[in-house]
Amino acid sequence: MSSAMFTARSCALLLLWLIFASALLTSPAVAQKAGEHASEGYQADENTSANNSSSNSDDEETSATEVLYELDFEGSADSAIISLLRSSSQLERLQSKPPASLPALERRIDKDIEAFDKALRSEGYYANNLSSRVEPDGDTQLIVITVETGPIFRLETYKVEFQVPTGETAPAAISPTELGLEPGAAARSEDIVAAQRQAVRLLGTRGFPRAEVSDQKAVVDHATMTMSVVLMIDTGPAARFGALSFSGLTGVEEDYLRRLARWPLGEVFDRTKLATLRRDLSGTGLFDSVKVSEADTVGADGQLPVVAEVKERERRSLGVGVDYSSSEGAGTRFFWEHRNIFGEAERLRGDLVIAELRQELSGSFIKPDIWQLDQDLRANAGIRHEDTEAFEEQTIEGFLGLERKWRDNWTVGAGTSFEYSIIDDQEGEDTFALIGLPLTARYDNSDDLLDPTTGFRIGTSLTPYVGVITESTNFLRGEVNASTYYSVLEEDRLILAARGTLGSIAGEETDDIPATKRFYAGGGGSVRGYEFRTLGPLDENDDPLGGRSIVEVGFEARVKVTDEIGIVPFVEGGNVFDDEVPDFSEELQWAAGLGFRYYTAVGPLRLDVAVPVNPRDDDIDDAFQFYISLGQAF
Repeated sequence: MSSAMFTARSCALLLLWLIFASALLTSPAVAQKAGEHASEGYQADENTSANNSSSNSDDEETSATEVLYELDFEGSADSAIISLLRSSSQLERLQSKPPASLPALERRIDKDIEAFDKALRSEGYYANNLSSRVEPDGDTQLIVITVETGPIFRLETYKVEFQVPTGETAPAAISPTELGLEPGAAARSEDIVAAQRQAVRLLGTRGFPRAEVSDQKAVVDHATMTMSVVLMIDTGPAARFGALSFSGLTGVEEDYLRRLARWPLGEVFDRTKLATLRRDLSGTGLFDSVKVSEADTVGADGQLPVVAEVKERERRSLGVGVDYSSSEGAGTRFFWEHRNIFGEAERLRGDLVIAELRQELSGSFIKPDIWQLDQDLRANAGIRHEDTEAFEEQTIEGFLGLERKWRDNWTVGAGTSFEYSIIDDQEGEDTFALIGLPLTARYDNSDDLLDPTTGFRIGTSLTPYVGVITESTNFLRGEVNASTYYSVLEEDRLILAARGTLGSIAGEETDDIPATKRFYAGGGGSVRGYEFRTLGPLDENDDPLGGRSIVEVGFEARVKVTDEIGIVPFVEGGNVFDDEVPDFSEELQWAAGLGFRYYTAVGPLRLDVAVPVNPRDDDIDDAFQFYISLGQAF
């Protein structure tokens, strides 16, 4: 009986407790309190609360409670430091995604203070002081970060120590100067990390290609405001150059590549020579890709093998080009080329030019690295007909010579040329047979053939000519061309370019020099704005006579409006003179114009329009000229 009464009483008490709990949970005040506790206990990403809402009403409530804010800095930090802090700021990065509450905003501030301390220490400010405050400003909270950088700490010592395998000889000591560090310099973490990388690179050039950083200890002394660093490097085994092997060859002779590689078998391993080999192989024009890699381990003999993996490019190609100008008319060029005709990068090329003023068929052959590396045998021959206001010619010509690379950017050449020409000019028709001994030298450190942005170029030629077979005509022709390029704005948005030409012929009077060898100016490759070859002395019919000396100058501002579109205002001037030395008492003929560029993968397409600035009397010069071609004007 007592057991049954206990069970009934327990059930009644349980029922009463359930009713009470149900009423309590449905109370608005209790529900609100529970929601507050849930919000306080939520520690996930503060910006994902809206995405985790279960209803539209919840979304509206979250949006209504977002805390808008602005970020500002004060204190001793300069603009560069403030810019650094902003770049590492979560407050800055997430400003468009406001937090849902003030506590969430405070968490963002705390994270930023930690990030700012790391950023300042990375710049050498190890005694910095950071604080923050939040000031209500209408519907927005103004967050003010006070930055006191404190003094900058200096690098007192930097030492590199080596861990060397048993039986190996330690490498030569590495000084801080070799790593770009100087005692007393700011103790910036970026410089310290860069020094690590440089130390490993240096060891890779000194016979330790497997060197790697094992530890680094940096001690900051707040009393002296200095830092001392000890870098520990595990050198790995010493290595010498092992065997060089090639993979991927089909039509290129391996013996030729080995000769080109100048492989230093058995010498102390130097990783920079792998980059040199890759550059030399790519420079042959024989390969679409070149990958040079070393073996994973040093052999028992202390040698490290190297593999050059190549992918040969197509050996033959056909091409066509077109250009047009108002003074020279339309022109087309067709070519066929074989870049590896005998397996050692020999290049055979044929060109056909069909234009309104000129028709030409020519062929050329280049045998690279003949007799010694960096020395090329060059031969060409052609037949040409040209009919301009200056003269009409029919010419057969040929050339045989050597060209050699010298130092880093120089190329020098010498050879023998032969020309047989029938020329009809203002003096009548003449036949000339000339043997020439051309000497050339070129310097080029520009960064691109068709669209240079930096560097300069200079080319010189000096050719003595001797008349044979027919009338004896002996003279010396010399010419210098130079151009320079300077990038003014980032990403090469503005390039300033300038060029100049100076030339002279000595030994004969103008009338005795074949018209094809005299100097002429005007046209697309000369002074734009004037008709082709019309500057200088003229006859009674205003046809050009040519001269024995020439001066030309040109200036361009190449402005990129977008990545594909550019405009180029330019000014050019020049003239041709009858004397051997330019007569600077005579004024130059100047022209100005505007060019448009469309940048393609192979180079800029060019449209230039130019007008004479000081046109000559008697309506000799047209009101304007325009030119269309591929590549910059110079």
